[in-house]
Amino acid sequence: MGKEIFEKNVEKEEYSEPRLDLGILKRKSNAKTPSGLVLSYAKKSREKGDLEMALLLQEIYKKIRNIETSEKVRLESWKGKSGIKVIVMPDKFIIIRHQKIEKGEKPKEIRSEVSRQEVNRVIWAINELTKTFDKIPTSEIAEKVYRKRWGNVFSTRPEHITLTHILNILEYYGIIHYFRSGHTKVLKEIREIQEVLK
Repeated sequence: MGKEIFEKNVEKEEYSEPRLDLGILKRKSNAKTPSGLVLSYAKKSREKGDLEMALLLQEIYKKIRNIETSEKVRLESWKGKSGIKVIVMPDKFIIIRHQKIEKGEKPKEIRSEVSRQEVNRVIWAINELTKTFDKIPTSEIAEKVYRKRWGNVFSTRPEHITLTHILNILEYYGIIHYFRSGHTKVLKEIREIQEVLK
């Protein structure tokens, strides 16, 4: 099954005098996300009668939502267990996957974050290891990144899953080919992930 197409939503908007969008202000806000936090402040400002502040926060909310949703990387399923969607943020990647916790249950959304610094550490490790390997074993990358034996990384589920997500992201951008046999081949040498996120 092939990769889904990288989505970039580009919309041209005509300028008009901004006004409160009640459709936005009626949405449920999730204060765990930047957009949700701004939306909750916009609602509070409207309730207090401070319409100028509510309008300003509404516009900030729209900009943040655009950043959160305009650039999406859709990756192949990881070992067939769940579909993965990666949202590119200014300083991190948000990984969203759906996984069944119990047999027969509906899949639950699981979110995790990977900072750009973490991705850059993996790139640095891969660049170092290309001096020794043509196809780099995942175990070598893990030991260099986490500074512990492969068995300890493999048995620490969060570290192992994070490394797998990072390798999938690097493969999506054409930096590496990540063989599911546990090896990585460098296709394009870069120093940091920012070089391909223009």
